[in-house]
Amino acid sequence: MPRTAKSAALHLYEGNPNNLTKKELYKRQKNESKLKVSQANIDPPSWLNMTAKNEFKRITALMAETDVLTEADIGILALYCDTYADYLAYRRQIKANGMQSSGKLNVFIREKRNAAQLLDKLGSELGLSPGSRASLAIRMNDDSSGKADEHDEFD
Repeated sequence: MPRTAKSAALHLYEGNPNNLTKKELYKRQKNESKLKVSQANIDPPSWLNMTAKNEFKRITALMAETDVLTEADIGILALYCDTYADYLAYRRQIKANGMQSSGKLNVFIREKRNAAQLLDKLGSELGLSPGSRASLAIRMNDDSSGKADEHDEFD
């Protein structure tokens, strides 16, 4: 499986392990800046139920200071929140009907497990797990690190 592409800033931070030329790094950084997406209107889609909308608002409030979520992430965040609401509904069904139904395992147990796996995957994509946040932290620019401005390294 191919690795996820690294930003130009990350290449510089790591000492340019792929030995890209200054021209290649500058071009990549220029292209990355063109891909910046607005963070101004991150609102829950109307199709989410109230539970999912509340989770959407909670996560966007928590992540507001990180500059991680953008308008481009609304779809994946909405899917995460919708799955979260489904997970809670499956949990309620299991609690109400028990672990078995007619001598068989309650079907909502499987659905709950599937929803939990999807939540884990989507949460990692969004930076909602400790491991994914640690990975994001590695990639962040640290102005206090004493390193020269990334533009200076292209000169």
